[in-house]
Amino acid sequence: MTHPELTTLQHDAAAAIATAASVDALEQVRVEWLGRNGKLTGVLRTLKDRPLEERRTFGAEANALRVELEHLLSAKQKQLSAKPALPVDLTIPGITPALGYPHPIRLMLERIENIFHGLGYDVAEGPEVETERYNFDLLNVPKDHPARDMHDTFYLTQRGLLLRTQTSPVQLHYLETHRPPVRVIVPGRVYRHEATDASHEAAFFQCEGLVIDRGIRLTDLLGTFTHLFKSLFGSKVKLRFRPHFYPFTEPSLDVDMSCTICGGKGCPSCGQSGWLEMGGSGMVHPTVLENMKVDPNVFSGFAFGVGVDRLMMLYEGVGDVRRSYSGDLRFLESIHLS
Repeated sequence: MTHPELTTLQHDAAAAIATAASVDALEQVRVEWLGRNGKLTGVLRTLKDRPLEERRTFGAEANALRVELEHLLSAKQKQLSAKPALPVDLTIPGITPALGYPHPIRLMLERIENIFHGLGYDVAEGPEVETERYNFDLLNVPKDHPARDMHDTFYLTQRGLLLRTQTSPVQLHYLETHRPPVRVIVPGRVYRHEATDASHEAAFFQCEGLVIDRGIRLTDLLGTFTHLFKSLFGSKVKLRFRPHFYPFTEPSLDVDMSCTICGGKGCPSCGQSGWLEMGGSGMVHPTVLENMKVDPNVFSGFAFGVGVDRLMMLYEGVGDVRRSYSGDLRFLESIHLS
């Protein structure tokens, strides 16, 4: 600047901008120097009173000073508006990411699988969409059996396809590639069109088992069931076996376990009976063995199925199986911490 007056203004304004400690303070500096009544604005208003030969150079320098101060104000504005960088301490431990928890039904499936692994069983899985042939026909289920009714089975639009009502079809698939002796469990989700309550769901998990060998007897089935439940619930668990009818086994049994939620006194979970039905079982029907291309005169076997959801209920003391499918993280965390 060739004019001392503008040079002084330049130094003072630049110093005021540099020392502004906040956005509000910077705005006050702008008003003080460039506002309608600002110092530089006031100097520019004197331009008309200056000698003619001075107006051109003074006006040019004054306008250049205005542009310079506007740039300084803009830069300072960005500086004050920017978030201050936080100091980084590389010695501070990182934040552990939140981890999920295995679902309680998944945990129960793993417990069951571990028990049967110890007995030498394989684990097999199969499709949840099945044909009537594998879900019913090859299991000796008559065409007029109530289980085939639309009220019990979810049929798909394509003829002959359905959501499996049991994991038994996987046993049939397994026997297509394996020959006796066979020891296998089949865990998985199954579907049945029924009303839900504290101990029933339309979609639930089941674990079926199949043993085929020479000389297999009903006592082998009873011993296997007893070992399973005592391994899960301890030696004091109470079981009872009741005769039942299943088209794919003969003779057939249901197994009940005393309700661990109410101690056998009766509650909504056990229908006030003190007992919960845990599964069905029996000796494999000769017709089913023949459908598996197994000679019933040489081999015998037993099959069983247990409801994994109910086992989880009793194991964890959960009063309503529907909580398992509620999606409530508090429920999952309470099981994880128990």
